[in-house]
Amino acid sequence: MTGEKREIWSFFSGAMGLDLGFELGGLAPTMAVEIDKDCCNTIRTNRPELTLVDRSVSELDADSLRRIRDHSGDVFLMIGGPPCQSFSSGGNRAALSDPRGNLIYEYMRLIGEVRPRFFLFENVANLVTAALRHRKIEDRPGKRWSLKSYNGGKFDHLTDAKPLDADELSGTAIRQILSDFKLLGYKVVFGVLNSADYGAPQHRLRFVMIGSRDGESVSLPDPMYGNSRPGIPQYRTVRHAIWDLMDDPGPHSQYSEQFAAYFRHIPEGGNWRHLPEHLKREAMGASYEAGGGKTGFFRRLSWDAPSPTITGKANRKASAICHPSETRPLSVKECARIQGFPDDWRITGSMAAQYQQIGNAVPVNLGSACSRIFAKASENDGGNAASWAFDVDLMLENAVQRLRASARNKKSERSKILPLVEDDAA
Repeated sequence: MTGEKREIWSFFSGAMGLDLGFELGGLAPTMAVEIDKDCCNTIRTNRPELTLVDRSVSELDADSLRRIRDHSGDVFLMIGGPPCQSFSSGGNRAALSDPRGNLIYEYMRLIGEVRPRFFLFENVANLVTAALRHRKIEDRPGKRWSLKSYNGGKFDHLTDAKPLDADELSGTAIRQILSDFKLLGYKVVFGVLNSADYGAPQHRLRFVMIGSRDGESVSLPDPMYGNSRPGIPQYRTVRHAIWDLMDDPGPHSQYSEQFAAYFRHIPEGGNWRHLPEHLKREAMGASYEAGGGKTGFFRRLSWDAPSPTITGKANRKASAICHPSETRPLSVKECARIQGFPDDWRITGSMAAQYQQIGNAVPVNLGSACSRIFAKASENDGGNAASWAFDVDLMLENAVQRLRASARNKKSERSKILPLVEDDAA
């Protein structure tokens, strides 16, 4: 493949955050598949020369993709992150019974048909704890919010509801997905990655799986930033990303006067828990009695720390991210900066559509870090297939630990992270 243009096909491309990261790593996609009209307009505006397929993946197969691209040879890489609402903590938690969840299987089907040399599958980090089938909290025995608490049948003796079935327990979705990916015949590594570890001024966790068709040894990218890791730079912060936009942030949405009044009580780096006691219940409404930490409600950013996950809804109480020193949502441009989009990248559509496209994107820095794994592997040109094995349980345990450590707002020490790959020769 040396000297030949590599075919890199992107799926569920969105506003192209992941794709831009791969461009920075020297692996620019040659074809993008995206059905959302606003995202398609963004792609056409910024990359008019790119082959764009504006159809659902469920309507496509390997033959149609090869005809569209006019390519009959080997495909070097497929990258994609099927829509994640089914597993997101902000979604309806319908898991694989939701048609959007089944888009994972449509992507899996296309990998099996196209047979690229490598693939990347990314999704929300909560995929590693999701159940195959979701039961509403009010219908569970004991009405427990955390699915983890049901492992081991702890609440089966309660008579207020039928015990959870095996496919309703935490972790059953990812185990099914991993089992089905294994049938494709690819060697894979996977884990939960934090975008801040790779230079994004944002703590955003993503599940990432990398697959190798020819048995070449691949791995997840090593962290490049971290406040507690010796020898590497500290995390990039909100100040690094948007301080220079203070005088000209660009268009932004507005809070209602009631929301703005709540935010005026919240200090830099705070959330709803910093409201005066007499306002907490009023501000939170029905969510006040709900389970979970609810740290995403009424958040105000800190200048000198990475942002929490940028969302697609700038002015909702459960996902609002207030400017560190002004009582307003982050602007479209500020959100794009934190996600790593260059200033000349034009996000098209209404303001709401722009926020949504940016919030749904993979941070460019994370994409760039992942691209280097494939760039390094491509130097082998297929000639150095490695003998290596992986332990699914170790990788899954590590991913779950990473997710739960983040949920507890604790820093995961690198020395405690379990190994992802074991060499057969060891």
